[in-house]
Amino acid sequence: MNKNIKPFGIKDKIGYAAGDIGNNFTFTLVSSFLMLFYTDVWGIEPATVGTLFVVARIVDAFTDVGMGTIVDRFAGNKDGKFRPFIKWGAIPVSVAGFLLFQSGLKDLPYGTKLIVMYATYLLWGSFCYTFINIPYGSMASAITPDADQRTELSTFRTLGATIAGLIIGFVTPYLIYKKVAGQPDMLLADRFPLVAGLYGVIAVLAYFLCYKFVTERVDIARESGGKKENPLAGIGNVINKRSLLSVIVVSICLLLGMLLIGSMNAYVYRNYFENSTGMQLAGLVTTVPMLFTAPMAMKLGQKIGKKEATVIGLITSGAIYLLLFLVKVKNMYVFLAGTALAYVFLGIFNTLTWAMITDVIDDLEIKNGVRDDGKVYAIYSFARKLGQAFAGGLGGYALSAVGYVKGAEVQTAAVNLGIYNSATLIPAIALLLGGLVVLFLYPLNKKEVEKNNKYLSEKRD
Repeated sequence: MNKNIKPFGIKDKIGYAAGDIGNNFTFTLVSSFLMLFYTDVWGIEPATVGTLFVVARIVDAFTDVGMGTIVDRFAGNKDGKFRPFIKWGAIPVSVAGFLLFQSGLKDLPYGTKLIVMYATYLLWGSFCYTFINIPYGSMASAITPDADQRTELSTFRTLGATIAGLIIGFVTPYLIYKKVAGQPDMLLADRFPLVAGLYGVIAVLAYFLCYKFVTERVDIARESGGKKENPLAGIGNVINKRSLLSVIVVSICLLLGMLLIGSMNAYVYRNYFENSTGMQLAGLVTTVPMLFTAPMAMKLGQKIGKKEATVIGLITSGAIYLLLFLVKVKNMYVFLAGTALAYVFLGIFNTLTWAMITDVIDDLEIKNGVRDDGKVYAIYSFARKLGQAFAGGLGGYALSAVGYVKGAEVQTAAVNLGIYNSATLIPAIALLLGGLVVLFLYPLNKKEVEKNNKYLSEKRD
């Protein structure tokens, strides 16, 4: 711990929140609207889009871990070990996100569009987003060694993601849809580049705010392994530990549930409820609860433990989605109310997950004698991308399975019911499974975390 610099404070928390605002002004836009853009603007088959997401995650298996290894071996400079990557990656990731939504290319030959689709998506997700997101996530360990302060960082990170999600979820539908009397809302294809460009500029500003406000206080240095360590052996040393394996599984479940909900919302409200206004309201009810849940989750995690709090959140939210599936709600506002309640509980894990991964990094340092922030976060990031891929892939395959016709203004009643079922049952299963994994497999309860923190504190002193 570098004691010659200013103490941890609100400036660090605001800066760290700004980092995830930057992340989500491309990530949330992509996870919520890219499937819609590809199917209804470019005319790509939903199953083909799903395959893209799966293929990209295979590429990520190499780029994520590779980036984690680069971060671990980077000695740092005057800006620190992790902050430089925020400065270097801010503009590239924002430009790459803008390139994804080029409606002017919709009339290209189908094969050419597929090539462009793969090239731009891999550029954004597997390279540019990975380059900035892995150092950003790893940086929490360098900002403070204190477990409660890391929980505060996790809370502010969630608030940052929530603010970005609120803006994207509420504002974007107003920008890309036009209401037509007596007809389904019209999708305005030419608005997508404008929206992506605007959000890209906001992302750059947020990243640089993160870079300016955050201070690295802890010297993160490897205590063994050295430069000649076999990267594959290093991966094996961390991936085989129960704490990391279990948090990986639950994160896949979380992302599968949340991102499937996000990507299917565009279809549920426009087709099943026949009211795209629900999309704007859904943007509110899936983000505003996080603003209230995040501070509550922080206090709950500090009082009863992060593991204990997340079990309550995941199982309750999964049960609510299961009830929505069984009831087959016809009233859009009742459905929105149920979704809002589910997100109150879902926000508990979503808030604490980043503090949990720093607990895992501490646990693995004790077990392996090596501090692997970058590599562990890279593996965790890849797991979250798997959840994203499964959500996107499953969403695309589900749309194809229920008979969704790309570009059609009206779908059949059977298709609309299939969309509703997919958007409720799959998240219910994913979230309930995640809760059970935390309950029975994740080993870092409150007592174990306190023991690890005491051991590492004494070691560093």
